[in-house]
Amino acid sequence: MRLRLCCALISLAAVGCEAKPPSCHFGPEFSLFRSDGQAFHELRTVNVAGDIVALYSDTRGVHAQPLDPRGAPRATARLLFEPCEGGFDAEGGSEIKLACLRRARAEAETGEVTLYTLDANLRVSATERFGQAGRVSQGIALAPAHTNRSLAVLWHDAAVSGSRIWYFEPGRTATPRSLSNDAWEASAPSLAWTGSRLYASWAETRYAGERAQSRLMILAVTERGAVPHTVIESKDADPSPRLVSVSDGLMLAFRDKRETGRKTGLYMARIAEDGRLLGRVVRAGRADGRATPVLEPCLGGVVSATPRTFAGDYFVGVLRADPELRRLSAEQQFYEDSREFDRVAVHCGRDQALLLIAERGRLLKGNAALRSTTFRCE
Repeated sequence: MRLRLCCALISLAAVGCEAKPPSCHFGPEFSLFRSDGQAFHELRTVNVAGDIVALYSDTRGVHAQPLDPRGAPRATARLLFEPCEGGFDAEGGSEIKLACLRRARAEAETGEVTLYTLDANLRVSATERFGQAGRVSQGIALAPAHTNRSLAVLWHDAAVSGSRIWYFEPGRTATPRSLSNDAWEASAPSLAWTGSRLYASWAETRYAGERAQSRLMILAVTERGAVPHTVIESKDADPSPRLVSVSDGLMLAFRDKRETGRKTGLYMARIAEDGRLLGRVVRAGRADGRATPVLEPCLGGVVSATPRTFAGDYFVGVLRADPELRRLSAEQQFYEDSREFDRVAVHCGRDQALLLIAERGRLLKGNAALRSTTFRCE
């Protein structure tokens, strides 16, 4: 791994790097796993019974691997169950809850969501299946829905005939309900729990000729009578919104092409608890990679990890911002010559962020591989 440092402009008023920016750097790098396939479906990390566990899905299935705080493997990976081709999300604690999106294998078939419970020894102790998923479904989110820590699942259901976003609370609601507008193509479900309310966000897109028109939707799903509304519009066909809870409200990250002559960018915005946009939308950097940018509350603000490109290189840009969208570090770039890093997960620790970074397999260059490292600012 080689490191590059650049001036990532979180504030539109900022020009260049600060005279003395905080010193942020990556830690030691560890090789975790080499896949039989060319890419990973999804990556996550969770805390379970005080330990860090990496979770990842590839063509063989979903794997779990204990890590130490540096990201070094504490044991070999364990194969848990069949792959989650449409993605998965997970919550930790005394046990792991993992929501898996399995696509239909043919247009006439129906896929489904499976909610797994794993104990601290990574054994499956319960399984629940619900919902539906078409053969091109992509994206699922899992989060607490109420103060009693009951869970909610939000997922993307897509086939040739159209796409929608479904919401379900296992054990509390009888059937899933659709949140999206059937006149638009829905995508990219995201959930954020503030400690008192649960918010859902997703994208809806339609085309005027070849021009994409997208809108980012938000809904307080646990508020009786609440209805979805547009919080931001985007010119990107795949805006990939990511909603997280921060101090005094919410933060939304998304992709857009709102600046003429510039590559697809990662933009951030503050969102009030009533779903209104707070202040302006600011550009954080380029976001033209394959996978959705990751935004994680961490290190006194948020850490953004974004698959992106530059001059033919495929790498992950990592930066830190405060809850007011002020830049707290320049962008650090995880890259290596002739490698394509296309997917990332972020796990927040006390004084550092742990990163899982997936390398996509390329023709004649081997299969996909997974690495870990840390990101620390001093």
